[in-house]
Formats: sequence, structure tokens, C-alpha cells
Amino acid sequence: MNKVVVAERELQRRNYYYREEAYRRDIQRQPKQKVVPSNHKLRYIFRLIAVAFLLFLILYRFSIITEYQYRVERLQSEIQEINMQNERLKVEIANLKSIARIEDIAKNKLNMKEPDSQQIMYLDRD
Repeated sequence: MNKVVVAERELQRRNYYYREEAYRRDIQRQPKQKVVPSNHKLRYIFRLIAVAFLLFLILYRFSIITEYQYRVERLQSEIQEINMQNERLKVEIANLKSIARIEDIAKNKLNMKEPDSQQIMYLDRD
């Protein structure tokens, strides 16, 4: 019976070494990387260039849109300033047109006074 056990062990040992050797051969025979044909490489490169161009185009459009937004904001602030200046000028015109101011200038600066009853003349339109 010992001979059978020893024979089985010897068989297992040989089988183990055989498997290990086959495993080493499989490791050494790693599959080579696929070589992409040049036609596929060109397509891939063309697609990358197309995507890069589209991204550049999108970024360019966004920069133009942002620039226009800045211009619109600047113009709106200018419009607001001009409207405020317009309101100030309207108030100034109203002050300059006031009857009390005109009367004050006439009396004080121009030395004018109200006419006497003898200086008043009435005219008929006939």
C-alpha cells in the first residue's frame, strides 16, 4: 500500500510541475496588443481635432456673448446716468423759468420797477 501512496504522490508532483511549466509558458505568451490600422488612427485623430475645434468654437461664442453682456451693462449704466442728468437739467430749467426768479432779476439786477398808472397805455385791436 505504501507503494501506491508513493506512486500517487509522485504522480501529483509531476502533475504539479507540469501545470506550473504550462502556466509559465502562458505568461510568456501574453497576447500582443492589437495594432490599430492607420485608417482607424486617422479617423481617431480627425475626430479629436473636430471635437477640439467644436470646443474652441463654443468657448469663442461664450466669450463674445460675455463681451456683449458687458457692453449692454455699460450702456445701461450710461443711459441711467444720462436720465439722471436729464432730470437735473429739467429741474434747473424749471428754476430758471420761475416767475419769482425773473422778477427778482428784473428788480435787483436791471433796476426795473413796476410802472405807474400814468405810464400804462391801453390799445384797441380795431
